[in-house]
Amino acid sequence: MLPVLLRLGSLEVSTYGVLVALGWYLGVRWLVSRRADMGLSENAIWDIVYWCFGGAFVGGKVMYFLVTPGSFVFTVEALRYGFVFYGGLIGGLAAGFYHAWRHRLPFLKLADWCMAALALGHGIGRFGCLAAGCCYGRHTDLPWGISMAGDPSRHPTQVYEAVLNLVLFGVLVRFVLPRVADKRWREGAGLASYVLGYAALRFAVEFLRGDDRGAFVLGLSPSQWVALAASAATAAAIAFRRKPS
Repeated sequence: MLPVLLRLGSLEVSTYGVLVALGWYLGVRWLVSRRADMGLSENAIWDIVYWCFGGAFVGGKVMYFLVTPGSFVFTVEALRYGFVFYGGLIGGLAAGFYHAWRHRLPFLKLADWCMAALALGHGIGRFGCLAAGCCYGRHTDLPWGISMAGDPSRHPTQVYEAVLNLVLFGVLVRFVLPRVADKRWREGAGLASYVLGYAALRFAVEFLRGDDRGAFVLGLSPSQWVALAASAATAAAIAFRRKPS
């Protein structure tokens, strides 16, 4: 593991922070490069980025407080670490929806593109978890097991999720978004594909995780329950949209 990338006197630059920042930067730059496809000006696309980032920050932190009893403290350190991805996703979508509604922008069209950017950024950022030694897996006897958290051979679940997120990004960009663009699929297909795809990969990877992720209910982690709920809600939305008017 490489928790500290650089030391300059008393200043430490964490590898986790650098990789998460790199992931968000590349995801945002890719999204901004596609603003013409979304019919947005430079200012409009950056407004969306700021709103979604703010919503994701708040949502991720609030869900962390909810699933981690005793973590609710007001310190600068507490703001730097401790986030739950699904909380961030819900918060980002909520903020994006509000901004789109307020400015009469096509939310589903924008969400399709934003989800692809999210998959790219999340995939890169997960390598930061590997460097920091968090989000680690259970013990494994497979040859690619890595030493972490006192166990000489654990599933590299951070790598699993990173690679699967990047695969999801490729599927969205190469397969889903072109079909939405040429009207073969309806707007919102990118959002639905992302939610279902990420729910499936996260649900599966959670079984291999070995870190503390909150209280389990019926053998499933909080993230697995959210994944099931998100999948059910998405499936219901798809069925509703297919109903004849």
